[in-house]
Amino acid sequence: MRRWFDDSSMQSILRNTSLLGLSKAAAAVASLAVLALAARDLGPTGVGFLLLVHSYAMAASSLTHFQSWQVIVRYGSRPLEEGDPEPFRRAVSFALGLDLLTGIGGMLLAMALLPFLAGWFGIPSELRTPALLYCLLIPTMASGAANGVLRALDRFDLIAWQSPIDAYVRLVLVVGAYLLKADLIVYLMIWAATDLLGDLYLWSAAIRELRRRGLLKGLRPRLGAHGLDGGWRFAFTVNLTASVNSAWGPVARLLVGGLLSPGATGLYRVASSLIDAVQSPIDLMAKAVHPELMRHDPASDHPWRLMLRTMALGTIVALVAWVVIGLLGERLLTLLFGPEFTPAAPLLTVLMLLPVIATLAFPLPAMFYSLGRPGGPLVANIIGAVVFVGTLPFLAAGHGLVGAGVAMVLGRLSSLLAMGILLTLLYRSRPQAKVGVEAEGQLG
Repeated sequence: MRRWFDDSSMQSILRNTSLLGLSKAAAAVASLAVLALAARDLGPTGVGFLLLVHSYAMAASSLTHFQSWQVIVRYGSRPLEEGDPEPFRRAVSFALGLDLLTGIGGMLLAMALLPFLAGWFGIPSELRTPALLYCLLIPTMASGAANGVLRALDRFDLIAWQSPIDAYVRLVLVVGAYLLKADLIVYLMIWAATDLLGDLYLWSAAIRELRRRGLLKGLRPRLGAHGLDGGWRFAFTVNLTASVNSAWGPVARLLVGGLLSPGATGLYRVASSLIDAVQSPIDLMAKAVHPELMRHDPASDHPWRLMLRTMALGTIVALVAWVVIGLLGERLLTLLFGPEFTPAAPLLTVLMLLPVIATLAFPLPAMFYSLGRPGGPLVANIIGAVVFVGTLPFLAAGHGLVGAGVAMVLGRLSSLLAMGILLTLLYRSRPQAKVGVEAEGQLG
C-alpha cells in the first residue's frame, strides 16, 4: 500500500480531498446546528415546509441546468496543463453559455409549474408566493462554470471556502431567528440569502483566479461548441445523467412530502443529514478524483488502478463513520433535533447502507467520462431512478418512511450494479497496445 502514496496522482487526490474534507467538516458542524435549531423552533411540520420550498428550487435547478463544470474539466484540463489555453477558453465560454441559458430557463419553468405542482408536493397555498420568489435564485445556483474553472486550475482550496462561508453565516442568522422565535418566512429568507452568498462567492473566486492567470480575456457566454469535439453531445448526456441523479436528493424529499406528509419530509431530511455526514468524505474524494482521471490515458492501467485504490481508501473511511452512526444514530437524533425526531431512527438504520454503496460507485462516472463514454452513467442512473421512483409509492404506502428508505437503497444499488457491469465490459474491450510499458513507468 505504501507504493500507492508515491503516485503523484494519488497525492494530488489526497491533498485536494483533505482540503475539501476540512471545509466540509467545519461546514457540517454548522449545518447540523442550523438544522437542529430550526427543527426545535419550527417542529417537524414547520421544518418540513421550509425544506420543501428550498428543495423545489434546488430540484428545478438540478433538473434543468447542465453540468457545465464537466465540460471544462473534460476539454480544458489536459490542454491547459500542456500549455495550450485556447481549448480551456473555448470550454469556459461554452460552459458560461450553458449556465446562462439553463439558469434563466429553469427559473421560468419552475415559476410556471409551481401553481400546478405545489399542492401535490405538500407546499401550502400561503407559502406559494415565497416559493415563487425563492425560484429567483435558480440562475445563480447554476454555478457549474465557476466550479469547473477552479477544478481545472487545481484551486480546490478556493472551492473549500464556499461551504463554511455559507454554513456559518446561516448559523449566525439562524441563532438570531431562534432567539427571537421568528416565523417560517424569516427562516426562508435566511436560507435564500445564504444560498445566494455561497454562489456569489464561487463566481467571484473563479473570476479572480482567471484574471490572475491572464485567462479572463476573451471569455464570454457562447452556445457554440466550436473546437470541442462532441461538445454538445457530451454536455447533453452529462446533463441528462445529473438530472436523473437529482431524483436522489431534493426530488426525493418532494416525493416523500407528496406521498406521506410535510412532517415526513422533516423526518426524512434529519435522517439523511446524518447519512450525508457519513457519506461526505466519499463525495469529497469523488470531486478530487475526477480531474485526475481525466488527465490520464484510459488505455493504460494507471487510471484503472487509481480508481480501485480510491475505492479501497473510501471504503475504510466510510466504514469507520458507518460504525459511529450505527452505534450513536438514535441518540444523535434525539440530542441534535429533539425527541420529536426519534421516529426517524428506523429510517436511519435503512439509509446506513447508502454510504457503502456510494463508496463503491463514486469513481465510476469519472472513469466513463475519461473513456469518452458519458452514456454509461446516464443508463445506470436511469435504471436506478426507475427502480427508486417505481418502488417508492408502494413501499411508502405499505411501510411509511422506512419503505421510502428501502426504495432509495434499491435504486442506488441498481445504479451501482449497472455501472459496474457496463464498465467491466468497456475495460475488457479497451485498446491494449499502450498498457504494458506505460503502466510500468507510472506505477513503478
